Amino acid sequence: MLPSSKTTLQVLFGVSLVTANITAAKVAFFDLPFMGGVGVPAGFVAFGVAYLCSDLLVEYHGKGVAHDTVNGTIFALVVAYLLVGVAIIMPSAPFWELQSQYVAVLGNSASILVASVVALGVAQHIDVRLFSSLMEKTDGSHRWVRNCGSTMTSQAVDTVLFVGLGFGLFPLIGLGGSPILGWQLVSIIVGQYIVKLIVALLDTVPFYAITEVTPSPSTQ
Repeated sequence: MLPSSKTTLQVLFGVSLVTANITAAKVAFFDLPFMGGVGVPAGFVAFGVAYLCSDLLVEYHGKGVAHDTVNGTIFALVVAYLLVGVAIIMPSAPFWELQSQYVAVLGNSASILVASVVALGVAQHIDVRLFSSLMEKTDGSHRWVRNCGSTMTSQAVDTVLFVGLGFGLFPLIGLGGSPILGWQLVSIIVGQYIVKLIVALLDTVPFYAITEVTPSPSTQ
């Protein structure tokens, strides 16, 4: 890949994750075999793009660059949440009547905000470390192993942490929202992970296409 690809992947990674957290305000609905209807935050597609970018960053530029990118994006996400909060509390123009809808879409509870940052930080660093480890253990071959293995594992961690904290533990201790517990919480985790797993498998196609055209240093 060209040297400029590092900057492009870093920016795309950051934009994808910030977009994923904003678009997650909408809950998409899918009918899955054997499970029925499952509600999934609409940001899962943007998350898939972010995981593809992080894998490509490790593939071409090393895990150090990828870790730095993750840390920078976490900071950017926190700043984005603060800026959204400032926009929400600004006084509305007398002729603007959409404040309640604006807050409903962008004003996530503290439970969701904190859970998303924690899940992002933990899961993305796991993805980078695992991808790098699998690359070393396979001597740069079997690209699907590191691509699928790292994303499937980190997506599982992300889903359990985000749903478990954002909808279970944090609301329970008073950070906002109504707690969801028991089997209902488990079913949300399982359903969301299945949808994210499908996206993780699909992103193997562009990963192979890109790395086939421009082999990484580990495979040359």
